[in-house]
Amino acid sequence: MDKQQMAEILYEIRTELAGNEKIEHHQRQLMEALAGEIEERIGSPEVDMSGDQFLLTRLKDLAKDFEAEHPKFTNIVGRLSDLLARMGI
Repeated sequence: MDKQQMAEILYEIRTELAGNEKIEHHQRQLMEALAGEIEERIGSPEVDMSGDQFLLTRLKDLAKDFEAEHPKFTNIVGRLSDLLARMGI
């Protein structure tokens, strides 16, 4: 797993959340929770994320939710989803 790439994308997510006031409250909460979960997992050396299809599905659903209103955010989430897919998730 490329933890550095993952950390960079998560940083972009946090930056976009902080700088975009147009993101609805429920969308913000979902993304913050998901980003926190991913950060926790990549920060733990004993956690194997391979096979975590549920996480990838949540990311894809979130990207669809953001697609029309937040194209930049959708791009970031899409890149994170692609990275997870390349990791076998």
